[in-house]
Amino acid sequence: MTKNDLLQAGLHGAFVADGFDSLPSAAQPSRTGDKLATLRLAVKDVFDIAGLRTGSGNPVWREQQPVAARTALAVRVLLEEGAQWVGKTVTDELTYSLAGVNAHYGTPVNPADPARIPGGSSSGSVVAVAAGHADIALGTDCGGSVRLPASYCGVWGMRPTHGRIATDGCLTLAHSFDTVGWFARDHSTLALVFEVLAQSVVAADDDAFSVHVPRNLLACADVPVAARFEAAIEATMKSLGERVSFVAPEASLADWAQAFRVLQAAEIAQRYGAWARDHAASFGADVGARFAMSLTITREQTAQAQRVRAEAIRAMAEALPQGIYWLIPTVPGGAPRADASAQAVDHARARAQRMLCVAGLAGLPQVSMPWTRIDGAPVGLSVIGARGADEGVLRVARALHEVMQ
Repeated sequence: MTKNDLLQAGLHGAFVADGFDSLPSAAQPSRTGDKLATLRLAVKDVFDIAGLRTGSGNPVWREQQPVAARTALAVRVLLEEGAQWVGKTVTDELTYSLAGVNAHYGTPVNPADPARIPGGSSSGSVVAVAAGHADIALGTDCGGSVRLPASYCGVWGMRPTHGRIATDGCLTLAHSFDTVGWFARDHSTLALVFEVLAQSVVAADDDAFSVHVPRNLLACADVPVAARFEAAIEATMKSLGERVSFVAPEASLADWAQAFRVLQAAEIAQRYGAWARDHAASFGADVGARFAMSLTITREQTAQAQRVRAEAIRAMAEALPQGIYWLIPTVPGGAPRADASAQAVDHARARAQRMLCVAGLAGLPQVSMPWTRIDGAPVGLSVIGARGADEGVLRVARALHEVMQ
């Protein structure tokens, strides 16, 4: 049995063999602090680690990459603060999926419900945290690749404001959407990682805030999820009073999700199109189909989608003035079963994108937090804030988590 076989068998399939349990000497940083000294760190295999190749979930891609000379900035900063290296984690191929299913390296096992997929593309990272193999795990979030798996596996996950955390040394799928993101099992660790990466402070203050529940997003949720959410909101309103209210945005989430898909695909084709065309046979069927689709996007489609995105940015700026936050289930429901058909998994992805595209299109910070279970499957809640309001999103998420359990 190979080392990778042992990893797959014993650690929920979360890790790749490279660098597991042993950080190359070239990547050992000079320690500058101890804020993370007791915390174990796992890292999605899209971040460069000096002395290792970055595989990005595809063996052919990995073979063509040089051994990294430098460690990705986000990883280095965490290591400098004393985080303890665990290893690199499995990712969907070049991160172009939300399922967590990899045709080459398998599907990491969802510790919250092994009969269900973990979600992706940061599949190994979320599983490492949910299973207790790591305390912190870095991922990336382009269209929901931290938020969705956090919900599916019942852990905390954060997508910061686009551009808030440097992506130097990290493979990004679509440059105007991708962010560094991360997972943790508790709010305090999630917030601590933000403080280290963003060089900021999430103060424990009592700044006034109001919570809006957008009805158009709630309408995307499965009926049992929406019903439980409305009951939880009723109880929350008794605690927070007039600070919680329902709103009815006029935006078409179908149009927003379609604009997201077009713009993401256009950027993917811009960066990876030639490689994907030349190496089409190296992809699993689902990811290969998405790369092939990206090559068909026209300039006219891109221009129209960009107009929709501009409107989405304007609408969300108006919807989220200072002190206002949105609260909503992160995705429509629990994770699809691991034995579900490819069509069923793709349908779940498309439905989830209607809820996930809001923060993606407008570049907003979003935190997904553990909430409930429906038919045994975890479902998370999300707080969304205005651009740059990451600290507020973290504070509000903590406050709401305390009253909605």
